[in-house]
Amino acid sequence: MKKLTYLFLALLIVACSDDDSSNDGCPINFECSTATANDFLNLEDVTEDYQLLVNQFGDPISEGLVYDEFDDNYYYSWTFNFEDNDIICLNVSCSDCSYIIYGGCD
Repeated sequence: MKKLTYLFLALLIVACSDDDSSNDGCPINFECSTATANDFLNLEDVTEDYQLLVNQFGDPISEGLVYDEFDDNYYYSWTFNFEDNDIICLNVSCSDCSYIIYGGCD
């Protein structure tokens, strides 16, 4: 009985130690409509691009989540001051189980 209990506990530990961040294969584990900057910055590729821009231009001068009625997607955008009032943007398009990073300011 003791061995059976240990076996059960071992299986329970293995079952609970699965990578929860995988979100059943989905690369994002948050709801797009309520996402925050930190949600997007937890995505590895976004963090890398964001940090490169921070290193070049300093902290963003604005950021925020935008809903686009045209394509029913959510976008998170960071705007950086480039030079002489020019700006550069890092945008992340978010829908159900995917995201796309793109530059440029609309």
